[in-house]
Amino acid sequence: MTSMAANASGDERAESRFAAPASVKRDGDWLGTLTLPSQATLRIAVHLRAGRDGIMRGAFDSLDQRIWNVPLDAVSVTPMTLDFAVPSNGTRYAGRWDARTRRWVGIWSQGGAQFSLALAANGPPPRPAAATDAWTLPSDTEIGDILDRRIAQRPGEAIVLGVIDAQGRRIITRGRAQAGTLFEIGSITKTFTGLLLADMAARGEVGLNDPAARYLPAGWTLPVRGRPITLLDLTTHRSGMPRVPLNMPYSDEGNPYADYTPALMRDFLKTWVPAREPGVQYEYSNLGVALLGQILAWRAGTDYETLVRTRITGSLHMADTTIRTTGGDMRRQATPHDEFLRPVTPWEGGVMVAAGGLRSGADDMLTYLGAHLGLVPTPLKQVMDGMWVVRGDGDGPKAAMGIGWMVATTRVGTIVGHSGATGGYLANAAFDPVRRRGVVVLANTMTQPGVDDIAMHLLTGSPVAATPPPPVPPAIRPVIAIPPAALDRFLGRYRLGPDQVITVFRSKDRLMIQLIGQQAIPIRASAPLEFFGTIVPFDLIFREVAGRIDAVTLRQNGEDKLAPRIFVP
Repeated sequence: MTSMAANASGDERAESRFAAPASVKRDGDWLGTLTLPSQATLRIAVHLRAGRDGIMRGAFDSLDQRIWNVPLDAVSVTPMTLDFAVPSNGTRYAGRWDARTRRWVGIWSQGGAQFSLALAANGPPPRPAAATDAWTLPSDTEIGDILDRRIAQRPGEAIVLGVIDAQGRRIITRGRAQAGTLFEIGSITKTFTGLLLADMAARGEVGLNDPAARYLPAGWTLPVRGRPITLLDLTTHRSGMPRVPLNMPYSDEGNPYADYTPALMRDFLKTWVPAREPGVQYEYSNLGVALLGQILAWRAGTDYETLVRTRITGSLHMADTTIRTTGGDMRRQATPHDEFLRPVTPWEGGVMVAAGGLRSGADDMLTYLGAHLGLVPTPLKQVMDGMWVVRGDGDGPKAAMGIGWMVATTRVGTIVGHSGATGGYLANAAFDPVRRRGVVVLANTMTQPGVDDIAMHLLTGSPVAATPPPPVPPAIRPVIAIPPAALDRFLGRYRLGPDQVITVFRSKDRLMIQLIGQQAIPIRASAPLEFFGTIVPFDLIFREVAGRIDAVTLRQNGEDKLAPRIFVP
C-alpha cells in the first residue's frame, strides 16, 4: 500500500507540474535567456497577440543584439504547448507549460543547434528611444560560433572574417584558412574602380559627367540614345549596358572571362543597341564597370593593375591586393569550390578585370575599410567620403548607389558595402561611416547562404540565416554534337512573360541564352531539339512546326513555361 501511494503521489506531482495553465493568458509578453556554447547569453522577448479573427500572431526581440520585431510564423498555442517558427533565420521553438514555475519550458532550434529556453510572463521590455540605437559588435567567441555554424556541414570551406573599429582590428578564421589566406574578392573590385574614378575626377583628369566615349581609343565607339553614357553612369549601373556582353566565347565555362579580349569588347560595343536612355534605370552591369576601368587606365597611360597599385594599394601598403591569377603565386590562396563543394579553377579577369578581378586578404581589406573610416591615414580620405554620397537608386527600396559602393538604409542608419562572387569564392566588405566600424568576410565556396548576412549581422544586428546542407550535384548529362551552322535555326528571341525575354544566340560553335538583366550562359544539346544549362540547372525544349522553330519551353524547378518565338535574326 505504501509503495502504491508513493507512486500515486509522484504521478500527481508530475501531472501538477505540467498541468494546463488555468488562469494564464495565451497572449502577452514572454521573456527568457539563451545560453550559447560560448557561455554568452542572449535575452529573448516573445510577443504574442490574438487577432480579432482568433489567429495568434507574434514577433520576437533579441534584446542584447538590438534586434526588434522579427515576425513569427506558424504560431500555435494550446493550454499545454507553445510552438512557433522564425522564417527569417530558420529558428523553431517548441515548449510545454510548467505549472510549478509558470513558464514555457522548451527548445530553441537554430542553424542545426539546439538551446534550452524558458519563457516567463512579464511586461514589454524597454525599447530604444530611436531606431539608430548603438549596436555592440559581437565578441570573437560569438563571431566564431556564427562561423562554426556556417561551415559545420561544409567540408573544405574556409572563412576569414575581419573587424576594424576605433579599438583596433581583429581577424577570426575557420576551416582551412589563416589570417593571411588570400581570396578572390569579385565585385568588391568595383569599389576600387570607383575610387580610381573619384580620385581622377578630383585631380581634374576626368569629369564624372564626361561622356565615356570621349576617352575611347581609335576604333572604339559607344551608341548614343537620348544622351551620351557618362563615366558616372558606368559606376552607378545606370548606363543601360547588359550584365555581361553577349559575345563572350566561354571557351572554358569554369573560367568565363579569361579569353574575353579588348577586341571582343570593342566589337560588342560597336553593335550593341541600348534598350533605354542612360540614367533612367538601375541595371547591374559588369560590362559597364569593366569598360570604366579600361577607360581610366587608358586615360592614365597605363594598365588597370598598375593604376590600382600606384593610386591605391601602394600608399596603403596593401601588398596582398593584386589581380587574380592562375599562373602566379597560388600557395596562399584558398582552394575555390562551387556551390556543390567541388574544387574549381580560380578565375582570370581578362579585359573584365576592373569589374571583379582583384584578390586580397582580410588584413589588406581591413586597411582598405580603415582608410574609408579615417582609422588608417590616407590622402584619399576626402575622395573616399564623397564615394558614398547617393548618386542614384539601387536594387531595392532601401538601396542606393554611390561611386562604386552600394549604400543601404538600415535600422541603425547608413551602411556602405559591396559583395563579391566568382566561380569559387564569396566576399563582402561593408562599413558603418557614423560609428566607424568595418567588416570583411571572405569564403572559398559558392554555397548559399554565403557571407552577406554575416557581415550585415555584425554591423546592424540583423538575423543570420540558417545553414542547410549543400545541394546535391546534378547528374552528368549526355551531350550530342550539333554542327555550328545547324545551331542557327534556334537563334532569336522568345517571349517568356510580359517582362521577360529569352535571347538565344551563337558564340563560335556553341549556343548561348540570356534572360533580360541576367548573365549569358552556354547550353548543350542532349537531343536534336533539347538543350540544358551547365552553369545553372534547367532544360530548353524547342518546338518545331513545319520545319521551323516557333517556340521553346523552359523547364526549371519542376515547372514548364512556354515561350513563343517573337524575333528571328
